[in-house]
Amino acid sequence: MFMLHGRLSAQPGKRDELLAILAEEDQAERLPGCRLYLVAVDGTDADGVWVTEVWESEDAHTASLQLDRVTEQIARALPILDTTGFRRQQLDARAGVPG
Repeated sequence: MFMLHGRLSAQPGKRDELLAILAEEDQAERLPGCRLYLVAVDGTDADGVWVTEVWESEDAHTASLQLDRVTEQIARALPILDTTGFRRQQLDARAGVPG
């Protein structure tokens, strides 16, 4: 299992635009090897978006970054991101992983 959890930061006033881009995966076919892709917000943080991902393996995650739809999504998100507000954790999931 490979798990990432982190905070992306949108430029001021751009959080909804970032959320719309990140939520596209909800409507698309699930990425190969992805067990969970969760996008959330904290009501006290006007620019932050939290993303939790659970993958079958680190290789599955790396492979997803090569898919055309993912690279296109990243390209649209980059101009509205504030990279100084990023936080990322790689975690070792031990229980409760969706099947």
